[in-house]
Amino acid sequence: MRPDEPKIEGTAPFEVGWRERLWAIGAAAGRLLQTRKAIFQEELSEKGSLLGKAFAGLFIALLFATLAGLLLTALLAAVLSRLLGGPILGILATFVLYVGVAALVGWLAVKKLSGVRPFDFPATGREIDRDLDAVKRAAGIGLPREEPEPPPGGGTDEGEDAEEAAEDIEARLREGAG
Repeated sequence: MRPDEPKIEGTAPFEVGWRERLWAIGAAAGRLLQTRKAIFQEELSEKGSLLGKAFAGLFIALLFATLAGLLLTALLAAVLSRLLGGPILGILATFVLYVGVAALVGWLAVKKLSGVRPFDFPATGREIDRDLDAVKRAAGIGLPREEPEPPPGGGTDEGEDAEEAAEDIEARLREGAG
């Protein structure tokens, strides 16, 4: 019974039963899932950014490799021209430059791609573990319970414990959302 509620003679104080506790836990779990979904989407967008940069680098490497292939063809044509009297060294220097650029950009792209860990979501995992611990504490399963300070009036009310646990989960949700 809350202190601000009027006490009616001859009635028992309202006690929170299992049904109400389960509804409170279910409602809190729904709000938790919304928050975890938002965290997961944020981490996923970060990985998408790295993946986009890696693909852009691979595209540039492929472009320069294609140009190197075209220059190789031009080099062959120049060699044949040299046999007939044409400039080989200019085309060969250009070919080496394009191969060098393709190798450098390809190496940078592979380096960016190695930063993408597709199944590693550390913040989401930590938050889910904290949520499971909070739900276990609220349900009184497995984990030692922290004893709250007794109210100034003396005894404790079981319904207040469940309400405090639900408020604790809600407070964590508000922290995670903000």
